[in-house]
Amino acid sequence: MRLSVIVVSWKVPELLRQCLKSLLAQTALPADDWEVFVVDNFSGDGSVEMVKEEFPQVRVVANADNRGFARANNQAFAMCRGRAVLLLNPDTVVLDGAVTRLLEQLEQNPDWGAAGCQLLNSDRSFQRWTGGALPGLGNVFCNFMLLYRLLPRQLLPSPIYLEHKPVTNCEVGWVSGACLMLRREALGGHLFDERFFLYGEDLDLCRRIGSGGWKILYCPAISIMHHEGKSLASMPLEFQASKLLGLRKAFSVDHGPAALLAYDVVALGGFLLRYLIVFCAASLRLTRMEEARQQTLAEYIRLSFRTLVHRNLAA
Repeated sequence: MRLSVIVVSWKVPELLRQCLKSLLAQTALPADDWEVFVVDNFSGDGSVEMVKEEFPQVRVVANADNRGFARANNQAFAMCRGRAVLLLNPDTVVLDGAVTRLLEQLEQNPDWGAAGCQLLNSDRSFQRWTGGALPGLGNVFCNFMLLYRLLPRQLLPSPIYLEHKPVTNCEVGWVSGACLMLRREALGGHLFDERFFLYGEDLDLCRRIGSGGWKILYCPAISIMHHEGKSLASMPLEFQASKLLGLRKAFSVDHGPAALLAYDVVALGGFLLRYLIVFCAASLRLTRMEEARQQTLAEYIRLSFRTLVHRNLAA
């Protein structure tokens, strides 16, 4: 079988419906060449029933609890038969045959271990969280201290997140798990490290693939719409802020305690800087959006401070 697709879903039934409709309509492969899995992390909102009724060709795994992104993908991966495996978020819409085109790119380039495409926001603007370089102290500092917005990029290390839209295929350190095409041969028999619950597991996986001698490619000519964060929006703010720990955990895999301490200091300083900027702007003209952003940044500062003080959060 050429391709297995895994969609892990939690409490987004309408977005999941749109995702599956676009996936099935836009993927031009014979039925016996590919398969689709949906893993539901105990949504309890009719998502499982909807998929079974409206998409009978899709295999459904219904979990009795929320097992997180990594564990849920691993569940389906154990059942996959495809030579390539696509991880696809439920808040995506497949455009212009994107999955077929991405699969063909992977098959035509035997040294590619993984490939991702351009992710577009709901308004079809460029989404910079698509991929970038693996985190190191240099680009972590530049990212948190806003240097990528202040200094010429030629003077700075490759950014963790794409700051500008590439125009041709380019090799990167990682691509987003929202749409991640993987060569089974490059995975070494297993998918995600289950110490990651949500966020950061795609960086860690791409790091592992790259360290095995495979290339990680970003293909900007292929696009998928990504309504980012819709599942996360229904979670409490403190849980939303905890996504910061995903990047930190991915950083910690390749760096020792001293570098991790430096990371925590830089992260806290970066959020304090952002809060100061928003506070000054809000003092001139306070709006509802600025109030919400202040609240979010305050939660990020609290999380960063607790992480800095309680070193056990490194695990």
